[in-house]
Amino acid sequence: MSFDLYNKRNGRVVDVLYPLHGSRNILQRVAGVKLRSFTGPNGKGIAVQDCNGRIRSLLVSKCVVH
Repeated sequence: MSFDLYNKRNGRVVDVLYPLHGSRNILQRVAGVKLRSFTGPNGKGIAVQDCNGRIRSLLVSKCVVH
């Protein structure tokens, strides 16, 4: 299911749960518009712009689709 985020078109709405600070066992909601997909040294990821205008880079392997 998380692999679908990587293949989702740019400009589409994304709503996922992501670990707080990237490593904790506390999940926070990230909702926004997908800007791009990327492949980095830690794996595949997506860049999301939330409603406040912040751009967040999320690893697809850590995203939990609810």
